[in-house]
Amino acid sequence: MNLRSKKELVARTLGVGVSRIKLMPEAAERISDAITRDEIRSLVKEKAIIVLQKRGVSRARVKKDKRSGPGSRKGSKGARQGKKEVWVKKVRALRRHLKYLLEHGIISKENYKKLYRWVKGGQIRTIKRLDEVAKELGRRGE
Repeated sequence: MNLRSKKELVARTLGVGVSRIKLMPEAAERISDAITRDEIRSLVKEKAIIVLQKRGVSRARVKKDKRSGPGSRKGSKGARQGKKEVWVKKVRALRRHLKYLLEHGIISKENYKKLYRWVKGGQIRTIKRLDEVAKELGRRGE
């Protein structure tokens, strides 16, 4: 027995979404016989039709972020995020930018290799500095 239309009628009557309506299978016969809105309301009172609680959006992510303030920190800066981790993050960003410069024809293949080694050696630590050096190498015609 298909009670989809009844479910929609119940949702309209109670002013809630269809997904929040649950019809009890043992009361299916009575639900299918219900025609008026008053009959539907009486079935809700008898618990033959249940309106589920509204689902909210989880605040867990936000709460987790709020727990990371300066008063909650126990380790030093280096203990919370290691030097190697910081290094890897920085080098990856620089290499990504180097690749962009090469692909857009801003630097030559030779300069790319030179700058790649400089990044690896720690001579270039920021993207701003990388751009400055790339521009300088381009001007010199190396």
